[in-house]
Amino acid sequence: MPTSATINDQNHLCLGGIDTSKLVEEFGSPLWVMCEDSIMQSAAAVKEGLEAYPHALPCYAGKAFLCLAMVRLIDKAGFGLDVVSDGELYTALEANFPTDRIFFHGNNKSAKELAMALESGVKIVVDSQSELEALVKLAKEQQKSVDILLRIIPGIELDTHDHIKTGHDTSKFGIPLDELDAAIKLILSQSQVRLIGLHAHIGSQAMDLAPYLESVDLFADLYLNIQKKFNLTLPHLDVGGGLGIAYTAADKPLSMQHWARVLSERVKSAFSSRNLPLPELSVEPGRAIVGSAGVTLYSTGHLKQLPGGTNYLAVDGGMADNPRPITYQAQYTAAVANRMKPEAESKNWSIVGRYCESGDIIVEEAKLDARDGDLIAIFATGAYNYSMSSNYNRTGRPACVLVKDGHAEVIIERETCRDLVSHDRIPSWLK
Repeated sequence: MPTSATINDQNHLCLGGIDTSKLVEEFGSPLWVMCEDSIMQSAAAVKEGLEAYPHALPCYAGKAFLCLAMVRLIDKAGFGLDVVSDGELYTALEANFPTDRIFFHGNNKSAKELAMALESGVKIVVDSQSELEALVKLAKEQQKSVDILLRIIPGIELDTHDHIKTGHDTSKFGIPLDELDAAIKLILSQSQVRLIGLHAHIGSQAMDLAPYLESVDLFADLYLNIQKKFNLTLPHLDVGGGLGIAYTAADKPLSMQHWARVLSERVKSAFSSRNLPLPELSVEPGRAIVGSAGVTLYSTGHLKQLPGGTNYLAVDGGMADNPRPITYQAQYTAAVANRMKPEAESKNWSIVGRYCESGDIIVEEAKLDARDGDLIAIFATGAYNYSMSSNYNRTGRPACVLVKDGHAEVIIERETCRDLVSHDRIPSWLK
């Protein structure tokens, strides 16, 4: 739950000091609710873990959840920002985020995106030899200088879902280690592009510290080899992140503060033991900053109890606002927001969405005291819910509100039916 979650005298869930029933009454349902205090406390925990490291910049992964208000919060927290598209970069620029703290990632940046990155002056994390060649050519044409990092394939396996493993040898992300020398030689042969460091990201929803420590040792060896072979000292290191959060009671996530402290200590020891200067260190804790801060509120529709004991609780949202269960078999914790402590016998309910897919199941089995007209809360939906949402079945995306100290304001407007057709066009022969 978000740190601001409480239960009031009416037995209702409150977020940011506001009764969730009041939130739905004012802003409608379904509703994404983001708790500012949770976001800022998570960010502070990472920064505290990095305090002993001389030059550290924690970064936020925009892909987890991004809008203008979120950019402002990340800036307020003193974080850097990882973007992976022209849309994410545009959002950051519109919110006046400092460009010297923006890193442009992605495995297939278009020429348009590379040009936009060059023009805005952000750092570019190069993912392949061909991308590097394209960037060098473009930088020469535009007479622009740019600082870059090379993303490598570290060959480190993370124990997580196959779809979010990114550090193994066959990953689509990064430059194989046996191609690294060729990339560095190309960079050193021209003046527009400056190599400042290496980057790797081994996966997401990580619950184990050991693979990160292994990657640090690999980086230290690479930095030493680069120094010896090319007489080049790289001033920056980006070790990625991808920390997990607790979606259910079975999940045992790492402490963000502990992870950041141990990781930075390992960088110190690994680089010092090789007589290397300490690089500026970037870490990216991922969903851990924002995941637990989000709660999705749904209104209960039809309750269906079938012979054999199967009970369906249908809500007014589902896979279009939360595609993670059908995509990753993700599990969530649910509660009856207007009756947090059961007042009658609880039953096992399968919480299903409104969409025309059999796989549109939000929670396979939730033990709830559920009734008609209830408000259902799904916890830990702050990451990869809005950002992966769709208009499936021609439904509009929900609104998103930010709550803090008894105040709530819309940060993303609810989409209307008018919005759904606003980009449609009828060809002349059908008019």
